[in-house]
Amino acid sequence: MSKTATQETRRELMANWQVLVVAFLLVFFSFGVPNFSLPYMYKPAMDEFGWSNTEVNLLSTAKFLIGAVAALGMGILIDKIGGKLAVLIGALAGGCAMALFLIATTLPIYYLAGALLGVSASSIVSAMKVVVSRLFEINPGLALGIVLGATSLGQTVMPFVWTPLLEAGINWRSIAGVLSLGSLLVSAPLWLIFMSRAGATQDIINSSTQRAAGAPTMWGRAREISREKGFWFIMLGIFLVSGVDQAMTQNTVTYLRNDKGFNLNDIVWYASFTGILAVISKPVAGWVYDNFSISGIRFFYFLLALSVLLALPVSGGFTLFLFVTVLGVAHGGLIVEAPVLTKHYLGPRNLGMTIGIVSVAVNLGFAAGPPLLGAFVDHYGNYTMGFIAYTVIALIGFALMLPIRPRFWTPPSNRRQQDAEAMSGKLQPAAA
Repeated sequence: MSKTATQETRRELMANWQVLVVAFLLVFFSFGVPNFSLPYMYKPAMDEFGWSNTEVNLLSTAKFLIGAVAALGMGILIDKIGGKLAVLIGALAGGCAMALFLIATTLPIYYLAGALLGVSASSIVSAMKVVVSRLFEINPGLALGIVLGATSLGQTVMPFVWTPLLEAGINWRSIAGVLSLGSLLVSAPLWLIFMSRAGATQDIINSSTQRAAGAPTMWGRAREISREKGFWFIMLGIFLVSGVDQAMTQNTVTYLRNDKGFNLNDIVWYASFTGILAVISKPVAGWVYDNFSISGIRFFYFLLALSVLLALPVSGGFTLFLFVTVLGVAHGGLIVEAPVLTKHYLGPRNLGMTIGIVSVAVNLGFAAGPPLLGAFVDHYGNYTMGFIAYTVIALIGFALMLPIRPRFWTPPSNRRQQDAEAMSGKLQPAAA
């Protein structure tokens, strides 16, 4: 990266550092904490109520199915009235959902809590994707990587919350209830305080999308992009890869305990280390996407397939470390890719709606992946066949991205050339 490009990136980050901090904390408490609490609920829930592996994994299905609808709805809402209300809804829904686990003694209440988590996650993450994509023109991928690194921070922190409390005999539902306070006492008040201030950032967050003269309506734009074959390749590819990613996120702890014989204390470091890698690799992946666009996304999709395959030979320290490292880096490249892919391929028009549409595929993949892998386990008695199938699925997602080329992205080398030409034009003497 040239010195000029580095200075522009630094200047853009410094101008918007406050929204990055607020967005990071909101995503951590309302997405990272709940999402990475779920794997620690499954086995205690099975032990307490006798539910099957498939039944407990359907919690994430309820979360992400509702999240798919909420993502589209919130994307449209943000285009219509801005992001302030969407984020507040998400923060409150997340706190109520985690508190609802206190009385989740039946599957319907258990799934209802998951549905509320879906509303929360989609409201906040969809809003942040749109807001960051609007605020950052030079490095939206890097900025999104910083903000969405908060999801993986949850993966780093939650093992050190859940493991000692479960080992102390505290009921899993009580732990979830306490964790609800993060959304209710931190996320919601923090957002209200931040948005009460006047400034250009708050104006952008509150702004609606204006339609240019002659441009299609929102629904006309939706029909327009639905006619493109590349759009459906993207939707299917993201759906498949998201399903694999979330299935690994939700099931790896159970896999290492049940199939490989590790106890919970042995694998605390696994979850934490994977989370640290993902926190670091998310902004790195964002930088890669800013500089290499869809080629960089293909790389992380292939890495995900490799990480699933590396789960099979895990037997000791080295193989576990290798699996965890590749999985953590691969996971770090995901979620960040969806808004970048949307902006680079579909363009900036109706960004809230288009990110919402692509987020539907993300959430549907998240919903389908974990219970399908759980069904493999229930049928075969272990994870082996499921992991083989999911390796193939991830490779199909990678292959679907091969014909996709960016249409609304300028490579860094061309940006430098454009800047040089613009500067040269300014230095030309005025015509007599």
